[in-house]
Amino acid sequence: MDEIIIWGAGKVAVKRLEWAAFAGYQVLFFIDNDTAKCGKRIRGISICSPEILKGHKWTIVIPDVYLKEVNRQLNKISYQGQRIGFDQFKKEAVCRKNISIDFSDIKPGNKICFLFDSYFAGLNWGGVESWSCMVANGLSNLNVETQLICGLNKKFDECTTQCLHFYNKNELDMLKEMAVNIAAFLPCIFITHGSIALNAAQIVKSAFPDQIKLVAVAHGDEENTYKMLRLWSDQLDKIICISKKIYVELQKKYGLKKEILLYRPNPIQIPFLEGRRINHEEPLRIGFAARLRKEQKRVHLLPEIIDTCLRKGRMVEFDIVGEGDCLELLRSYVSDRNLENKVHILGWMPPTEMTKFWKNEDIYLNISDFEGMSLAMLEAMACGAVPVVTDVSGVDDLIDDGKNGFVVPVDGWMEAADKIELLDKDRTMLQRASEYNMSLIRRKCNISDYAKWMVDTFHF
Repeated sequence: MDEIIIWGAGKVAVKRLEWAAFAGYQVLFFIDNDTAKCGKRIRGISICSPEILKGHKWTIVIPDVYLKEVNRQLNKISYQGQRIGFDQFKKEAVCRKNISIDFSDIKPGNKICFLFDSYFAGLNWGGVESWSCMVANGLSNLNVETQLICGLNKKFDECTTQCLHFYNKNELDMLKEMAVNIAAFLPCIFITHGSIALNAAQIVKSAFPDQIKLVAVAHGDEENTYKMLRLWSDQLDKIICISKKIYVELQKKYGLKKEILLYRPNPIQIPFLEGRRINHEEPLRIGFAARLRKEQKRVHLLPEIIDTCLRKGRMVEFDIVGEGDCLELLRSYVSDRNLENKVHILGWMPPTEMTKFWKNEDIYLNISDFEGMSLAMLEAMACGAVPVVTDVSGVDDLIDDGKNGFVVPVDGWMEAADKIELLDKDRTMLQRASEYNMSLIRRKCNISDYAKWMVDTFHF
């Protein structure tokens, strides 16, 4: 596949051309359906009509978002050449051994470093970021060397001390910079969620195959995560599945072999708590902590649940932690309804403050339409909060519906208001479930045990 065709001559065509040159491919020409572009050139390379493809078997690199559409068009002309999406192309590119990065000064040491892919382009904070900091700190407590690869987000520096920040606007320049930095910590176990840092780590693996192991964490029960893991499964050493659902889904639907998969629920930092007593006279406190966005978390639906609880006359207060697109929506809702005494919008909190937050909450509320295994849920349960959640990945690993929490259908999220009402009426049940959860999480999700498991599981 040394000669390729690039489909699309729009704004990102140059980026794809640069990737091809970086990995040593020759781009023969661009293909575009826009006849006005045909005959023009991009950096000296011609733009042609799809008609030129007839009778040939070149490899065509196609934008992932248009992959199905372009495949249909190619099928109509009975095109026999290979077709790959750009994500697959980038993955195959970094697996090549002829990438020109100078590793001549790299001399692997004797101590294994656990290197965490915590790279995100944005500044928000969520479960993957918290997980990376927590596990890195847990390993550090065992005198294991750790480093985090991060983007612009300086919040990481409030949670751990070993951060490498990358924010080069040019993707390939950043990729090279990441690769050189990863190589400096060889031998290493590279823990990834599938960002561009994984591409950089693969470059290092191509150069030093015996000095780095690639371990992916399946943080989410969503199609993009599953597809990424299937794409990379031939290069990954192991995949950690944080819920039973993810473990089964990767095998049954995506065809991954059991041998590459490990099932291990998420850990948390277990708080020191002697116990808690539920006050039968005080308002029930309902905690919600997440990225405040419509996608996945469905934060825009919270006002309906709050309205229903208040309309029922329940003695409740809502405490909401997080930041994101829906933050102003919630603030406007509270202001317009004069609910400042009932709904408290607290903004972002550093992970180190979340135990203090959850110690004061009676219920953990989550109405997401998908999760992996919510760290906020585990932290809340460890502090005695009782979960009222939608039926998403990670829930049935720890919640026995009606015993230590309530699980409602994803499409029946408004039932959460009924479960809150039930717990408000039955504070004895709330107390019983609270005590059970504190014990359960302490036994199953201790970060100290998890860090020891990582050291015992991943080595050379």
